[in-house]
Amino acid sequence: MLFTPTTYVRAFSQRPPGVDAWRARSDRPRSARPRSAHSRSARRRLALLAAAAALATLSTAAVSSAATAQAADGTDEVRIVARKLADDRIEFGLRQLDTAGNLDDPMLPRSRFFPADATVGRWLRSSPLTVSVAATDTRAATDVVVRIVARKIEDGRVEFGLRKVLSDGTLGGTLLPRVRFFPTTAAVGSWLRSSPISVITTQPTTPTPITRYTDVAVGSGHACGIRSDQAIVCWGDNSVGQATPPSGGFTAVTAGDWFSCGVRTDGAVDCWGDVAVTGDKQPSGQFTAVDGGWKHACALRTNGTVACWGDNLDGQTDAPSGQFTAVSAGWHHSCGVRSSGAVACWGNNEDGQSTAPGGQFTEVSVGGWHSCARRTDGSARCWGNNNDGQSSLPSGRYSALAAGSWQTCALRTDGAVVCRGNNADGQANPPRERFSVVASGWGLSCGVATDGGIRCWGADHSPRLSGRFASIDAGNYNLCGVRPDDTVSCVGSFGPGSELPEGRFSAVAAGGFHVCGLLADGSISCWGGNFAGQLGAPSGRFSAIDSGSAHSCGLRDDGTIICWGDNASGQTAAPSGSFTAVFADWFHSCGVRIDGTVSCWGANTRGQVSAPSGEFTAVTGGFFHSCGLRADRTVVCWGGSSAGQSDAPSGAFTAIRSGAFHSCGLRDDATVSCWGRNADWNFGQTDPPSGQFTEIAVSSAFSCGLRGDGTLACWGRLPWVGLPRNVLFTNN
Repeated sequence: MLFTPTTYVRAFSQRPPGVDAWRARSDRPRSARPRSAHSRSARRRLALLAAAAALATLSTAAVSSAATAQAADGTDEVRIVARKLADDRIEFGLRQLDTAGNLDDPMLPRSRFFPADATVGRWLRSSPLTVSVAATDTRAATDVVVRIVARKIEDGRVEFGLRKVLSDGTLGGTLLPRVRFFPTTAAVGSWLRSSPISVITTQPTTPTPITRYTDVAVGSGHACGIRSDQAIVCWGDNSVGQATPPSGGFTAVTAGDWFSCGVRTDGAVDCWGDVAVTGDKQPSGQFTAVDGGWKHACALRTNGTVACWGDNLDGQTDAPSGQFTAVSAGWHHSCGVRSSGAVACWGNNEDGQSTAPGGQFTEVSVGGWHSCARRTDGSARCWGNNNDGQSSLPSGRYSALAAGSWQTCALRTDGAVVCRGNNADGQANPPRERFSVVASGWGLSCGVATDGGIRCWGADHSPRLSGRFASIDAGNYNLCGVRPDDTVSCVGSFGPGSELPEGRFSAVAAGGFHVCGLLADGSISCWGGNFAGQLGAPSGRFSAIDSGSAHSCGLRDDGTIICWGDNASGQTAAPSGSFTAVFADWFHSCGVRIDGTVSCWGANTRGQVSAPSGEFTAVTGGFFHSCGLRADRTVVCWGGSSAGQSDAPSGAFTAIRSGAFHSCGLRDDATVSCWGRNADWNFGQTDPPSGQFTEIAVSSAFSCGLRGDGTLACWGRLPWVGLPRNVLFTNN
């Protein structure tokens, strides 16, 4: 049985770090541990394993000459136990449940240390252990010789199992306990144990499959890889869908600024993400390669000609005629290797990045403001900007080059990677492994290791918003939450200046590319993009805040509202008076006055600021519509309803939130209902999961709810994608 990562960690039981503590626990009389018939049956199925202290390292070589450890007669069930050591190795062993229901002393193989630098997916085995199984009414006493086996999987955890030594000396199939994964978060010295496993079982179980990759590409805030089954997976920023690849088989992949492209197995180019490059912008025909730049892409046709599309401000899509064998797209220029071996470049040339040197080349890679090419003898030649040393690769022979934003990585013929250039995020500090593919982008570099896994170094473009929260809020392309300890965590796109501030917060409001938080002292702190002054929060004490696309509004302690940021539609021109609630969204804002009436201001293209009369307790809105929660707990919406976003359902609600073209409400029974745009975008943002929630947050293409235990549940197209299997960050 396979478990989710959370279940794996929870299922391991912690044990004291010493053998003596185990013995003290197991020596208690069985009668001193009252249990039901069900628990007695369960405990009879247990078996424990352990570790102690030998100095042999787990080896892949046969160790038949090693001495075996032997247990007293017991049941046929054992458990594998393991603990992390101070040097990051994992020590392990076995414990057996005896016929009286007590735990025997640990059985410790001579080779019992799993190395910290083990290769992903490669099974290693211990020296042998003999498990003596007592006779039963249906079975004679027998000795079973086993070896503990273990391997590192793609997320860094270690999977444990057993293999029996058969009568002919060969090893049987792998027997896997249901709970068998040693977590990366294990504390040093704390013993963890597996679920029980029978050494009499003859039917091996199926090990966890290892995901392997053939290619990897790195963009500005996301990355993509091609799996061995030719499917593409992406991770990182997904604010415009650049990390949501289509299904199907691909032979090549690239990651640009806010888009990605791939060459399908039938030769067609398919792009996703930024509309400047995708859809009807992409060329038809058959291709062998594709490369993405800042806001443009270039592809190599099967007939050797080059097609480029997208932004052409500097002529970067004006590919010359002729036949080419390779092509690469950078920020504002592009280069290709002609069939003659010469390199030709076009587009921006401010730093000489489009002035290619003479000579014969087989590959070219274009970065931010520099270019690199590999000569026919395997040496590298770079030109253009060299402010960070990105154009100064060391001498030697290479099999591949990868020019990133301000750094360059190269794959030597022996599989080692070298990088030069900016290393602010560690993107020029590759791990000491062997690779078959290397890629580099904005502040991040990745490679496909020889074991088929992807290793990345530099900025982590795959943020994870896990754990528990006290409150949440969603912006256009981001999601933030206040944790129970009053700290703030965010994921998504925020633009420059997006470092989270320190302090204790009581609320957070996520906008377009900025976020504002209400500090415990009542003041406001904002971070992220500031192109419209949306970070210029006023001083003073506030009781509530909300953020729109490029503006925010705050409710002062005295009940007045003040707004700041973009005011192109009058959305920051708050009226005077006393209010109890405030809302800010794309181009308009609203507030609930002290008498319960709603006042709105800003853009009114669809009547979204023309609030109905009546008494309200809350108000929200989207691009062209607004919704209010009446005092009788019913919802009414007004303004545009092209996607049904103003067609609120009947029933009683306790909270409402709106995105661009859809809204969601929290019903009296704590379930969520959503309405508005869903089918034409096909993101599922109005299809909430079942269950009860305490709070909701709504964005343009996704929605989220906060469950009673403080955990998140989201639906729709999220603005970020976590790491896929067998993609690891080294950051060494």
